[in-house]
Amino acid sequence: MSEYTTVENSCGYFSGVNLSGANFRESDLQRLVFYGQGINFSGSDLSDLDLAYAHFEDADSSGANLSGACLWRANFRRANLTGANFSRSDLQETGFHMTNLSRCKFSGAKMIDTGFGFCDLIDSDFRDAKFQNGVGFSKCDLTRANFFGTEFKISEVNDHKPGRVVFKDVYFKDTIMPDGAIWNSED
Repeated sequence: MSEYTTVENSCGYFSGVNLSGANFRESDLQRLVFYGQGINFSGSDLSDLDLAYAHFEDADSSGANLSGACLWRANFRRANLTGANFSRSDLQETGFHMTNLSRCKFSGAKMIDTGFGFCDLIDSDFRDAKFQNGVGFSKCDLTRANFFGTEFKISEVNDHKPGRVVFKDVYFKDTIMPDGAIWNSED
């Protein structure tokens, strides 16, 4: 792969493409759909890109750098994002479903109406992330996840009902919460 990979075509569909280690600086990846076995972004640099509405299904993005990326309404389904860096990313209305997010860095990320369903978040770092309105974790494993210093800001939403952060059927084991308390599902 060349030092820089430029993608100009929005709204495209890609399947079975190996882009591991690629640097996508100055690329437009909005609305692109990456799906199917063989999609490989492992170790790629996607930092500070606009990835709004992008869809990553069955993609291997382990170790990818997504720091500072705009992932507004992006969707990750059955993706492997082990060790990916989402620090300072905008994850507004982003969906993660059946995705491996173990050892991911979410420090300083902005999450508004972000959903995590059936995700492995073991050893993930959410320190100093900002959660707002309707962030949900459903059937996730948050073993040793770190939420220390995370801001849970709940405010009124459009229908005047308060938003909330929901932990439903979540497994906690040595999970560090915003106030430094350690939660365990057995307790």
